[in-house]
Amino acid sequence: MELEILYICEKEYTKLNESFTQSVLHTHDHPEISIVFSGMAQYFINNKTYTLKAGELIILAPGIVHSVTIPKQNHYRDLHLGLSHLEGHLAECCTHFTDNFLIINFTETEKCITEICNALVEESNKRLPDYQMMLQSLIMRLLVCLSRRLDHSNTSKIQHVSSLIYPDKRAVVEWITDYIQQNYMKEISLEMFAKDMYLSQVYISKIFKEETGHSPIHFLIQTRLSIAKNLLENYPIPIKEVSRRVGYEDAYHFSKLFKKYYGYPPSEVKKSPHKA
Repeated sequence: MELEILYICEKEYTKLNESFTQSVLHTHDHPEISIVFSGMAQYFINNKTYTLKAGELIILAPGIVHSVTIPKQNHYRDLHLGLSHLEGHLAECCTHFTDNFLIINFTETEKCITEICNALVEESNKRLPDYQMMLQSLIMRLLVCLSRRLDHSNTSKIQHVSSLIYPDKRAVVEWITDYIQQNYMKEISLEMFAKDMYLSQVYISKIFKEETGHSPIHFLIQTRLSIAKNLLENYPIPIKEVSRRVGYEDAYHFSKLFKKYYGYPPSEVKKSPHKA
């Protein structure tokens, strides 16, 4: 399939007096290339923090949960490229990966990469006739530059390109389950996950059910009701308050869900604690 450019996003900040989170923990269902031109950024990946300085870029495989923090500094500029249908192109680029991501220092080819990226931003902003064709051409030139850079690198571990093409489903599912278990009392929706993780709602539901046997919303309801049952069995808390604590403002709706799930209403929990 033809290489597809999903987004070209340039960010620039001056006189940052304090650090801030550029993006919270999230993931993509496509590869992303992020390039730092000025300053430094901190990427949190696999429970480790990696500092990217000017003249470095990172290629992230789909499904890699990460966040980006921009430290206090005078000037910072980066570029994020979302790409898809890269199977053949990435194979030709001899991509080297460790833990589903790769950090590259492009000092030796800085002029080539910087010029291409500046042209990408300009073409994307101006949108002149046939700009999409020009963007495709520029992306291919960028991949060639990266391929040549990697051919001369000392990267010791090589990971098959399939890990870049297909998302780590388990990582996505674990992120969602952890989030639900820690934030079940808040308003949570499939649309929110899709937006935060740059994945489609259909795709999230599909892989979540494949891994757990349930949809994300069913897992949310299950988590809320299990915690509610525990509260009702062990603490003298009114049903309305229990409902609110697990994320349901409507106590009547909560009671209906509880009865449907357990077979008896929450009002009977203390009367019949042996029921499960």
